[in-house]
Amino acid sequence: MLSVVSSKKEGFRFYFVLKDGDKCFGGGLREDKFLVCDPACTEKELMLRTLINKCMNDFVPEVYARGDWGTDLARFGFEREGDVYRSSREKLRLPHDCGGK
Repeated sequence: MLSVVSSKKEGFRFYFVLKDGDKCFGGGLREDKFLVCDPACTEKELMLRTLINKCMNDFVPEVYARGDWGTDLARFGFEREGDVYRSSREKLRLPHDCGGK
């Protein structure tokens, strides 16, 4: 069973722990405005969606990410700027991917 629970970690504005059975992975918004996740996380998109939802709810004005999430960050409102991706609060989104229009 999967669960994502809010936690605290130094150096992070907010941090979550994703549990996948007996395995635990962390991720959050660092103080430098980067969204990060444990590289071995089994459900990176779920963690990304959790973090983006939190950013949207907390009105975080700007966030950054690297391309190591295993998904197209443009779907979530990010634009590539060199070797990083950036999104403003107004452009962040959670695509539903249901296939309908």
